[in-house]
Amino acid sequence: MVSPAELESWQPSSLTDIAESILSHRRTLTALDDDLVDGRPPASWTFADADAARTTHDTLTAALATQVSETTGVIDALDAAAAAITTAKSSLAGAKSTARSYGMTVDPTTGAVRSTRTYEDDAERADARLVQQDLATQITSALNDAQAADDALAAALTTASTTDTNTLGTLTQQRELAEFEAKTPSQQVQYLLEHPEAYAFLGEHVSPEVKAQLGEELGAGLDGVARDATGFNDLETVKRYSELLGAFGDDPAVMGPMYERLGPDGLLGAYNGMTSMMYVGSNVEELGALAGELRAGLQTATQDEGFDGRTFGEDLVRYATYTTSDDARDAFASDYPSGGEHAAVLDYLLRDGEYGEDFVRGVAWELDEFERAEPLRAQTWTHHASFASPLNGLGTGTDGIYQPDPMAATMGQLGQHPGLGLEFFSDSDGEKRSAYYFAERDWSRDGFAGISEAALAIGTDPENIANDRHDTSMFVSRYFDQLPKNPEFDADSAAGAAEPLADLLKHYMPAVEGAVSAENGIDAPAGVRTIASGKFLPEMTDYPMLDSESLDGLLKVALSTDDGMARIAEGVAGYRQAALGGFQDQYGGAGGAEADRTGLQNILDSSVRLEGYLQHAVGEIAIEGAKSEDQRVAVFTSLVSEAVGLVPVPFADEFGEVGGKLVESAWGKVQEIPSDRITEAFGSNEDAARDEQTGDAQHGRMKAVLSSYLAMANAGLIEVPPEARSVWAPDGRLISIADIDPLQIPNYYNDATTAMESVISEGDLLTMYKDPFTDWFDK
Repeated sequence: MVSPAELESWQPSSLTDIAESILSHRRTLTALDDDLVDGRPPASWTFADADAARTTHDTLTAALATQVSETTGVIDALDAAAAAITTAKSSLAGAKSTARSYGMTVDPTTGAVRSTRTYEDDAERADARLVQQDLATQITSALNDAQAADDALAAALTTASTTDTNTLGTLTQQRELAEFEAKTPSQQVQYLLEHPEAYAFLGEHVSPEVKAQLGEELGAGLDGVARDATGFNDLETVKRYSELLGAFGDDPAVMGPMYERLGPDGLLGAYNGMTSMMYVGSNVEELGALAGELRAGLQTATQDEGFDGRTFGEDLVRYATYTTSDDARDAFASDYPSGGEHAAVLDYLLRDGEYGEDFVRGVAWELDEFERAEPLRAQTWTHHASFASPLNGLGTGTDGIYQPDPMAATMGQLGQHPGLGLEFFSDSDGEKRSAYYFAERDWSRDGFAGISEAALAIGTDPENIANDRHDTSMFVSRYFDQLPKNPEFDADSAAGAAEPLADLLKHYMPAVEGAVSAENGIDAPAGVRTIASGKFLPEMTDYPMLDSESLDGLLKVALSTDDGMARIAEGVAGYRQAALGGFQDQYGGAGGAEADRTGLQNILDSSVRLEGYLQHAVGEIAIEGAKSEDQRVAVFTSLVSEAVGLVPVPFADEFGEVGGKLVESAWGKVQEIPSDRITEAFGSNEDAARDEQTGDAQHGRMKAVLSSYLAMANAGLIEVPPEARSVWAPDGRLISIADIDPLQIPNYYNDATTAMESVISEGDLLTMYKDPFTDWFDK
């Protein structure tokens, strides 16, 4: 490391002089651009040496561009080193001055601080020691910074002298950069405002100070337009700001200062001004584009480290909900003359894209306080934006009426930050929030989509599960327990929840299996417990509790769409395959199936019971696209079979250590059944009469046995005989139940039972399937 004496001898001003000299040479070289262009042999020259001359000219031009590019890197490194060394020298000098005032010395070689005084008073001695320690830290930091600057400069010079890399572009572009850097900061801001398209190239070379000024200018300009009742009626103004935001909107260093200058009141005022013009049919398309750029710009601003996203989010909600102070509310009404539906603005801002965590925190906690303090007032506030705002449905691609719900959109944002979402539902107010948002609040405006997508993200986030397992499981259990109690939670009003809810159930399939096994109709409170799933699956501590009554309520929605049904089918297949994978890990391949017949029988009995229970639920729920109960049951069985082939095998290699070598969430990692296969499953079972003719109850039982056989074969526990592979695996891959003609099911069933008879009891499987569902299947 550099010594204090060495640092004091350094002259950073000489580095600045060198940088200025190189910069002067660079300007001279870039000025040759026009001469080079004029000197290139024209295309009209067609004699023999013309092509060679043009090639040589292009090579020289490229080499010159590379050399100029490298000088830019050297200049930047010299400037950075000069600044860092100047700061380090100043810090060292300050430390030495303070040391002298306390009678201390600084070793010029090592930087060690020594005291030359003696102290009679203990307090003075202790104070001197603290000063000595602080000075030592200050000096060490200064020396380290100087050394780092020296190293960085040496690396830049080495790179420039040993490589030929052009990181800037053509000589024309480099001349553009040189001319831009020659401008004063205010001139640079003005140039970029007049030539926003140039930012694509110049942006990475613009200083933070200029970016901040640029953002402030943009914010001030937009604020001025928002304060004019007809400001957004001017088409050129609208297009100009869309262009500017399109050019600078991806840079947090510009957007942060812009939104700080505009402020949450100015942003809300701008949207009010835009929507007031859209009401009257003025510049509707262009204003819609500007609305999108403003939203995207705010999302970028919240990624800026210097932007106070939390305060901005809190104040934005206060202005939107009219919960600011009377003075602030009066000032807003005076400054921004255009009225608007503020709930629609919040919904529009939050329903798409991703914001920084601090901003989401500010919005979520503030909006929650507004919602739960006066639910009726919040509902009325939201309702007023139901049908009127031009922002409703903008960019959603939906047909018909779109109903905004800012809190539902906020839930979607919490799902983007699962750790923050868990905190929202687990802090000192978490239990009350869960009770209100799960069991009481009406989410029918977005079909319970936002709250369910948030639950899925929070409940399955690996970091939440690893770092806050108990709170995560408690959150999931409360969601499972309280959501069915919501008076608006049904298949019609909660269609948006079907797939995310089913996906969450898929990830917590052991809890589902536990509820099915108990099936006592008891409505148990939310909580966590330990699940011991036998020796082939790991013991799971702090696992969400789920009772059968709550499960039935959840399934009425989760199974009401084809995608929801597919997620549940994946979970059933994955859970069974996980257990079979654990069995295989302990007992080996096909021959191991006979090593523990009881264990294998228990696995299959449990999975058949689970599949039968869910078939029952499927049959009772109307699913769009299904023609009858029979078809719905047939489709579900087919999808479970289809999902078997999507389970990663072997589990030991895919999922690592557990109970053997299997992680407890393996069943949640089954990849999704492709949409076309779901559609195909419905189509192939459209003629439900085929099942009815042969007896659906009988087919249901046979399919359960077939599903077990295919699962064991897929896990490698039963080997398909070579002579049967053309039937069971015609293309080298095991078939699924959907591939079997319903009229051929008895034949396949007979083959499967024959193949399994040495390891499992067909009769036990059928008993587990029928009990307690015989009443429904024998209707």
